[in-house]
Amino acid sequence: MAVAELQEDTIAELLDQLGGIPPHRVLLKPTPGTATEEDVLKALAQPRKRICELIDGVLVEKDMGTTEGYLGGLLFRRMAQFAEDEKDLGLVFPGDAHIRLRPDLIRVPDVSFVPWERIPNGELPNDPIASLAPELAAEIITPNNTKREIDQKLVDYFAVGCKLAWIIDPETKTAKVYTSAKRFKELDETGTLDGGKVLPGFKLSLADLFAAPKRRKKKPR
Repeated sequence: MAVAELQEDTIAELLDQLGGIPPHRVLLKPTPGTATEEDVLKALAQPRKRICELIDGVLVEKDMGTTEGYLGGLLFRRMAQFAEDEKDLGLVFPGDAHIRLRPDLIRVPDVSFVPWERIPNGELPNDPIASLAPELAAEIITPNNTKREIDQKLVDYFAVGCKLAWIIDPETKTAKVYTSAKRFKELDETGTLDGGKVLPGFKLSLADLFAAPKRRKKKPR
């Protein structure tokens, strides 16, 4: 695979090009601008298991804390159960599934939905990194995500035919619902995520998503 030539001359310029992300998320081995899909898989196979996106030959480690991981897992479970058990609409992928959007661009949405119509022959490709175009992508914001980074992710998702994106902010307990890379409406904590025409019938209130998990009390025998 041909790797795009790195245009930036300094680390500062590179970080700016990547959306102003913190430097600790950019891997220096392999040298930025030379990384390939094989390097994405090697990073994943390390004992530390570094989940990385590939952006024009640069490995960028995905940022995920405990809270964000929990919320992503909860959203994934709800969406997967709905898509498979009730409607068989397609496949829902969790936050460690690498998706090739185009050559030299691999993204790892926190949750993504791909309808059967976008999956060749209605069967998941047996590839470590599959070329798939999600119709719905969700990102759970962490303190190490920047607005420009998320904006670029939205551009990338909608460029391959994404129809709906949810940007979820655990700190403010809000979400932005995008129908294009720039068109969105904001939901406060009383709002509800709605699958619309992409995942018709699916609904999840932000109150339920952000509810603090507590151990269930055992029923007396």
